[in-house]
Amino acid sequence: MIIARDVMIEAGARTLLTEASFSVHDGDKIGLVGANGAGKTTLLRTLAGELEPAGGLIRRSGIIGYLSQETALREVADPGVTALERVLTAREIGNLERRMEKVRLQMEASGGAERDRLIRRFSRLEDEFTARGGYVAIAEAKRFAASVGIKGDDLDQAVTTMSGGQRRRVELARVLFAETDVLILDEPTNHLDLDAKAWLMDFLAEYSGGLLLVSHDLPLLDAAITSVLALDGGLVEPYRGNHSYYTEEKERRRQQRLRERKHQDEKIARLEEGIRRFKGSTEKMAKRARSWETRVAKLKDQRVEVGRRARRVAVRFPQPDTSGRTPLEASGLAKAFGHNVVFVDVDVNIDRGERMIIMGLNGAGKTTLLRILAGVETPDMGEVELGHNATVGYYAQEHEQINAGTSVLDHMRAASTIPDGELRRILGHFLLADKVDQDAGTLSGGEKTKLALAQLVVQGDNVLLLDEPTNNLDPQAKAALLGALRQYRGTLLLVSHDTEFVEALHPDRMILMPDGETGYFDESMLELVALA
Repeated sequence: MIIARDVMIEAGARTLLTEASFSVHDGDKIGLVGANGAGKTTLLRTLAGELEPAGGLIRRSGIIGYLSQETALREVADPGVTALERVLTAREIGNLERRMEKVRLQMEASGGAERDRLIRRFSRLEDEFTARGGYVAIAEAKRFAASVGIKGDDLDQAVTTMSGGQRRRVELARVLFAETDVLILDEPTNHLDLDAKAWLMDFLAEYSGGLLLVSHDLPLLDAAITSVLALDGGLVEPYRGNHSYYTEEKERRRQQRLRERKHQDEKIARLEEGIRRFKGSTEKMAKRARSWETRVAKLKDQRVEVGRRARRVAVRFPQPDTSGRTPLEASGLAKAFGHNVVFVDVDVNIDRGERMIIMGLNGAGKTTLLRILAGVETPDMGEVELGHNATVGYYAQEHEQINAGTSVLDHMRAASTIPDGELRRILGHFLLADKVDQDAGTLSGGEKTKLALAQLVVQGDNVLLLDEPTNNLDPQAKAALLGALRQYRGTLLLVSHDTEFVEALHPDRMILMPDGETGYFDESMLELVALA
């Protein structure tokens, strides 16, 4: 259970939340909604205990499972830990399993009396492991991992060598495998295919503990939640019902406040007109006018706050300089991480102005290929060549280009030499104007996405490599990005699991990984996009 009373949350000099009071009990299934930058992620981190509130009180009881929006695994001490071992660490049984594996390796390297001692130690650990249901837990952990798309050889792969999407799914399996009383999930459907999303919806529907969820996946919100906390303008407003009910009720409340405000303003206007008419007349009427002034001041203090319409993201990529006919090509690319061979002998050939999508199942090497083409990753075999006058802009799904300790404005300065005034104006289009001096590492996931896109805008590259650019974006920002890309005349290479986004963008061709087969894109391939 989580109880929040009069909680205040700050990010740098900004106050994100004031006097917020709510609770999460067993059986509660709450969706936390709000625009990018409203403070949703910061609030979840605070409730999970990763951050301290600036004021108020938070009480926690039971085991809390928290899925962060980020894919970085800061607490992984052993870089060799596998996906299965990572999932198992959610329970104490996982630590036992790691100790057993460590002793087993020592046994193989020892002999004589030392080996006998290690055998006895291994036997004791195995007895404890079995008594605690360890082998049953391993089978259960494998089921959880398989349900979110981690199965087969992926379970034995070191987590640190996995793509951001794979790590994200491992962390989701780990959090759900833990025996929790409260789940706090920040964008849990990022990087999940259709089957995994369906499984997650069923799991959350049957989950008996408390649930607090942030997601831009509206079908998941409708299926999984029974109430909403809306974060807007530093305040939290509760709604009963699912997300569809919330959107209707929010507008109904707004219209009601508009009517109340109109009635109040009309009443104030009548009184002020009377004040102007009678203030300079007889003493009796002037006295009445002065009493009306007091009444008007009181009415103005009590006026209903309607709130402004949410500001909208505006994205526009400048039309770039023309590149050569083939701005980017690669031949014979191969990549492996240890014994895990991701792909072999992949060729890429993209024409000027073409829109191409990289497709494939989870773990097929889509992100790895894009990173190689961007020059971030080095292939084990093959080479990448840029064509005449080609410049490449790369958007990384893990926000690798966003550095903690560096301000938002300095990130823009690093991307372009145009004047600060113009950089600030562009940041304003991405709703980041009030965050120019903020440490970029403290931005929310959606704000980091906007900053990374703003950097691409000012760079003016004629080849864009985009890896899951719609992750963490709210629907309005996603629509703005789509409109900008449809107007962009440069070359585009995309990785995305967002079916609606891909369908609206309508790529010209596709690369199917891990084999690297190319072909023309048509609507029949959208099913594979959803499975990616």
